[in-house]
Amino acid sequence: MNSLLAFIRVIAISFLVVPLELPLEATEFRSDWQGSRPWVGPEYWAGPLYDWKTVDGAVVAVAAQDRLLHLLSHRPLEPQKGFQIRVSVELLYEGSISSPNAVWAGIAVGVKGMMEDPRHVAVWPKQRIVAVVRADGRLALGDSAISEDVLAGDGPVELELIASDGELRLTGTRNGKSATVSMAVKDVDLMGNLCLAASSPRKPGDKRGEIRARFRDWRVSGAGIGPTGVEPFGPILWTQYTRQGNIVKVSAQMAPMGESDAREVKLDIKQNDEWREVGVGLIDPLARNALIRAEIPDGAVEYRVRYPWQGRDSHWSGTFAEDPGESGKPLKIALFSCDNGYAFPLPTMVSNVTAQNPDLLFFAGDQIYESYGGYGLVRTPTDKAMLDYLRKYYQFGWTWRSLLKDKPSIILPDDHDVFQGNLWGNGGRATKVQEAGGYMMPVEWVKAVERTQTVHLPDPVDPAPLESGIGVYFTSMTWGSVPMAIIEDRKWKSGPGSLLPKGTINANTTADQLDPPAASLLGQRQERFLNTWAAATREKPLRLVFSQTIFCKGHTHTGPELKKDRFDLDSNGWPRSGRQRALEPLKGNRTLMLHGDQHLGLLVRQGINDWNDGPWAFMVPGTANGFPRAWWPEDERITGDFTDPFGNKFTVLAAANPEKGSNTLKPREIDQPEVVAQSKGSGHGIVIIAPDRKSAVIEMWRYQFDTSNPKPGDQFDGFPQTIRFGE
Repeated sequence: MNSLLAFIRVIAISFLVVPLELPLEATEFRSDWQGSRPWVGPEYWAGPLYDWKTVDGAVVAVAAQDRLLHLLSHRPLEPQKGFQIRVSVELLYEGSISSPNAVWAGIAVGVKGMMEDPRHVAVWPKQRIVAVVRADGRLALGDSAISEDVLAGDGPVELELIASDGELRLTGTRNGKSATVSMAVKDVDLMGNLCLAASSPRKPGDKRGEIRARFRDWRVSGAGIGPTGVEPFGPILWTQYTRQGNIVKVSAQMAPMGESDAREVKLDIKQNDEWREVGVGLIDPLARNALIRAEIPDGAVEYRVRYPWQGRDSHWSGTFAEDPGESGKPLKIALFSCDNGYAFPLPTMVSNVTAQNPDLLFFAGDQIYESYGGYGLVRTPTDKAMLDYLRKYYQFGWTWRSLLKDKPSIILPDDHDVFQGNLWGNGGRATKVQEAGGYMMPVEWVKAVERTQTVHLPDPVDPAPLESGIGVYFTSMTWGSVPMAIIEDRKWKSGPGSLLPKGTINANTTADQLDPPAASLLGQRQERFLNTWAAATREKPLRLVFSQTIFCKGHTHTGPELKKDRFDLDSNGWPRSGRQRALEPLKGNRTLMLHGDQHLGLLVRQGINDWNDGPWAFMVPGTANGFPRAWWPEDERITGDFTDPFGNKFTVLAAANPEKGSNTLKPREIDQPEVVAQSKGSGHGIVIIAPDRKSAVIEMWRYQFDTSNPKPGDQFDGFPQTIRFGE
């Protein structure tokens, strides 16, 4: 009778039209893989993305170290009640394997990470129990349990793993013959993600040919299984948008779809309680996002992005915010930068920022790092390298999408976003040595990266691409009646290796020696733009400028050992003349510049010809600081007037430093990631511009605090600060 009811329930569920945004409240799961594409589906996270795909209704994985397909929707919640997992698996390879006992595929249970969140575990798995069939035909369970019987021959093996009464029992069947192996297990060891797994000592691309595993019909059931509460991720992953008046530009970031999947994404808005289509966008074949430009009514507008998926429309919904304009309300901006990834998905920070309810989100760069999510870095071929970038950028969107759907955002790529430790763009030229200046990745790849992060920004004011074909995105916009300039402070910056002779930097180097006449910072096109924009906005009470990094060398110590350093040519303190030309049109105190990049926070007043004659500048620390930097002047004077090693004047009002000793913490091995983020000086900024737009409160929040009960010390020393414009 129970089996009949279960059968009726499965049939009923198969006919329900359930929005992808809401997980099924079911204790059973069964895969429904259809078609072929380089993406498995919305209920899964593939580690890594480029080694898992659907092929003719099955899932095929490259067998290599730590290849895991995580199930996001279900996991053991009460393992003591027991559960069962079934899957059909077949190892695919040509010729012989030298170490068949080291090649296997099957199931992983009890997959854990340094944080409980299933999304964190999916990205940073640390421990697991495997239940697999090896290439030699034996079953393997855990670290040492091996079946005596061998499943000889070819073809798929039907695996069944049963957890019951403190025991795991794995049974495999092939060609009518079965083998079994079991092990004792504690219930706590079964808590965690459920995965498919495929492993081989061979590295992908091995000349002997790749070993692959094909999976079909994955089923999970039992009283111990329950829904995780994690929303499905895809096929529409998230949206990011800007709004100028009644015109919105929306970027819908998609999962990598197949050749037979739809190419169009549609935008609907709600009017008079009915949905009306207002725009269509085509999915870019490399960036996998669709740009939709549409005209919308005044006020806040509900919207949804729509895409056909497996016989029905999937949606991602949000609200186009009303422009604060002349509303007489404060304008609140949240600032972020440099997420090293170890505390993904930043649950504490996202919760706090949601409660703070900003009007605009600014991500200043390094939304991803090369190490993000493990598995190293892929540079070639271009399409695989893009999938490698996308799996990292997907983690950014997965973290922030609950806010991005409702808040306009400014997102700027920085050096790590384009797979470089430092970026001196040198006008977009190609390079093999980053210090010489230029981009190390192919033009089409760089264009796709910039498209994913910036295509939703207002149109460039000077849209001509660079000679290499790389595009530009520097532009202006207005939000909350505040004029805003968005600049690219990496793209035209000269490479020091092409201008400074070898040996120039030594103990006796002077600032003048490091300021060659040919050195560029913003480039002529952006300098013209800033001059024009500054002249047009001169009478405004205040102006905002958004860029990647601050226009001075605002740190004294750097590196894994936080040693004192002198010159940092990656900072916008270099080149000095270019820095002066950039700041000159912003002279006076009506401009606030917003930055990230340096992994520490600073509030300064820039000096051009003298201290305090330039714009204000607010730089935020990393959301999860990695490479450490600090502002520890020799005389232990944190605030006051300073001159950096390049000869630039600036005045420090407050600084957000890491705790001393935090650079030795290991968030991926032994230290809790969010505790590490707190100790390393991670956090975010909030700028609250007064209703009259003549002053602003500058807040610098530490990673861990409770917005419902803020306490002294929740902000970094010296914050909050109030600055006044036009006085």
